[in-house]
Amino acid sequence: MEEEKQIPEQTEPAKTKEKRKITEKQIKLLVFIVIIIAMASILLWGMVPEEIYEVSQITDNPAAYLDKEIQIKGMVKDWNVTDEFTLADSNDQALTIRANHTAAFPDGFGNDETVVVKGLFTQVNGTYVIQSYSMQIGCPSKY
Repeated sequence: MEEEKQIPEQTEPAKTKEKRKITEKQIKLLVFIVIIIAMASILLWGMVPEEIYEVSQITDNPAAYLDKEIQIKGMVKDWNVTDEFTLADSNDQALTIRANHTAAFPDGFGNDETVVVKGLFTQVNGTYVIQSYSMQIGCPSKY
């Protein structure tokens, strides 16, 4: 009988995929990029302007703004060097909201000045009042 010659199977060495190692330099770069993105996000978040309402917008539906922190633009009326004054609508001065300002008044504040007040819109003894802690005189787009 003829002897069958067996040819030994040649096996190629298994190709192993080496895991790519991340270098310390790459890690530092990644951390730096993440920090920059986080800082940019925080800065941009703070730059989103808050809506400034006219007195007429608030008086149309005051319950919608009750107990919320808002900004209201209006003309100062009835101020007699106290913490309280009236904000009148720029277009219809019959529409008013009482304001109680708890911080220092800015230079130039007085009757007939256009201001933007920021504070908590509340109701005191049936009267709507903005408890203001921040104020800007003039048109806010100029600043």
